[in-house]
Amino acid sequence: MYWPTTRLLTVLELLQARHQIRAAEIARRLEVDGRTVRRYVTMLQDMGIPVEAVRGRCGGYRLRPGFKLPPLMFTEEEALAVTLGLMAARWLGLSAHSRVSGRAPALHGPATRHFCQTRPPIGPPTSGPTR
Repeated sequence: MYWPTTRLLTVLELLQARHQIRAAEIARRLEVDGRTVRRYVTMLQDMGIPVEAVRGRCGGYRLRPGFKLPPLMFTEEEALAVTLGLMAARWLGLSAHSRVSGRAPALHGPATRHFCQTRPPIGPPTSGPTR
């Protein structure tokens, strides 16, 4: 299940990854209708993100040419929490890494690097008392 915030961020990610994308493609990826896509685009515009509508048969949405969001930066504590969450997701077999890999520069603080170099193994217990 997707949360509206997750969908909104996914729309932004799709717009950043492509020169232009059709509303039908966004709707298909988010499993929503075209009206919902228009609502998400309006929300992004209300936040000051310059999403432009391109009219015509080959139309769609795009970010204003030259617009780039600054990279996401975390505090050391936030970066450590994200790192631990990604490790737990990998252990659980979830594929969160691909969604976050583009944000890796934000995770390169000294505390995160130190943790990644010295972390204890995380995983299910391999021995010990059972109930």
